[in-house]
Amino acid sequence: MKNTTVMMCLIAALAIFTLPADAARRVNQSIPITLSVPVPCVGEVVDLSGTLHAVIKSMRGSKGNRAPVFLYVNIQGVAGTGEITGRGYQANGSINIPLSMVLLNGASNVTTRTEFIEVTSAPGLDGSVTSFWLRGDLHLTFHANGTGTVKFDNFTVDCSGDGAGLWDY
Repeated sequence: MKNTTVMMCLIAALAIFTLPADAARRVNQSIPITLSVPVPCVGEVVDLSGTLHAVIKSMRGSKGNRAPVFLYVNIQGVAGTGEITGRGYQANGSINIPLSMVLLNGASNVTTRTEFIEVTSAPGLDGSVTSFWLRGDLHLTFHANGTGTVKFDNFTVDCSGDGAGLWDY
């Protein structure tokens, strides 16, 4: 019985110390944003601020020089006000982006355009609610040490939901 217990402990220790070097890594990053965007569908500039929360999950080296990376971004407390009407706006949304990054010396970066934030107004005096979408450039840098960083910029507004009517920020 004693030999069985010792043997099981040795097997467990061996399993722990032989985990693959490409085991999943997870990085959490909070990205504060503050921006003023002209919104043609409401006829005014809307000032927004809050936080984007990004979770980067990667599997380093599992496919040679390619690294599967999964990026999840959700909105945390992004709200704003119309500069003319004072109408309140609340942002909602999240996005999952699967990527396969080619690594050079263990590092890589990618930039992609994404539409992921729906911004909805508080009801106006007539009871109407206006919505628009924010798009932004997403920059993901995968560092040689296995960590990653995310940055967003170049926000635009989409009033139609089909890509028409974009204004550059």
